[in-house]
Amino acid sequence: MSGNINRLKQFLFVDDDPEFLANIRDVFSQMSGGAWEISTAENHAQALAILQQHRMDVVVVDLDMPVVDGLQFLRLLARTHPGQQTVMWTGRGTEMSQKESLESGAALYLEKLITPEGFSAVFAALDALAGAASQEGFRGVMRRVGLQEVLQMECLGRKSSVLEIFTNKIRGRIFINEGMIVHAESGALQGEVALYGLLALRNGEFNFLPFTEPQRRTITGQWESLLMEAARLSDEGASFFPEATAETGAAALPHSPEPAEASVADAARPAAGPVRIEETLLCSGAGEVLEESGCKTPEERLRLLEQVERQAAQLSTLVPVGRFERLEIATPTGRVVCQVEPHMRLFVRSSTAKIGVA
Repeated sequence: MSGNINRLKQFLFVDDDPEFLANIRDVFSQMSGGAWEISTAENHAQALAILQQHRMDVVVVDLDMPVVDGLQFLRLLARTHPGQQTVMWTGRGTEMSQKESLESGAALYLEKLITPEGFSAVFAALDALAGAASQEGFRGVMRRVGLQEVLQMECLGRKSSVLEIFTNKIRGRIFINEGMIVHAESGALQGEVALYGLLALRNGEFNFLPFTEPQRRTITGQWESLLMEAARLSDEGASFFPEATAETGAAALPHSPEPAEASVADAARPAAGPVRIEETLLCSGAGEVLEESGCKTPEERLRLLEQVERQAAQLSTLVPVGRFERLEIATPTGRVVCQVEPHMRLFVRSSTAKIGVA
């Protein structure tokens, strides 16, 4: 037997607190079931000595260290070990340290969450990142790690698993096959509606199970657009699980709360119903198409994204509105979303089926 079969994932944790390092080693070793090999270092000198002898899949660095802090160490690693996957984590996160960490080469920016749920979420994110170590070029920000971030890491790592989610009243599962979300179920709900409802939950627990083929695959869209739509629905306060029966735990049909006042944009929105992703286009900041689904004219979508970016830049010079994130256009039959970031541009067009009167 040869190659990387059964190869342990190599992690190096760098922190000036030896008790915290010992705790991390015990907790993550147990969670990995022996699949992780964990090394620790209390300062940059020890870490560099270890890296001279062993190649690590992921190096996790504490931001607040004496002598050479986390940011300085990341910049040093970028010169001495180019290509090394690094993660910054801290107990006192700020927007500035997040920005500086990513600019210094960190693939992820994590907050130290010392609860059992926090450790589980961080473990899932790091495990997925180690599995995706051969794929270069993606970055993320994970401060308060939630279900969307955990699911994102599973997809980025092209993993196959079942994400089981449960609260006191709701239980559901999301099926991921080779990095693609293929099915979701919760009580009587299946497909995208179940997915959006589960990702909208604010409290609960989750667990990863080995992948098993669902009875049928109900989701075919790109995971990027699915997570983006889930975030939009969550921001708008859509409620998918208003109650569950004590006997069955089955979720009720989704509904949105009635607004106190109707706006012009609200009038353009379709009645609540299943959301279908019609088009997605994901490209790099340089305009290179990375993923595409359902676009008959990708060139036109690219031109639209470029125009949105130019007009956003012009607007920011006229009015101090802060950083542009995305443009949303509501139509009588659905919604169009254009998101523009320095390293990514995304176009999503969705349609919403109207719910008939019973």
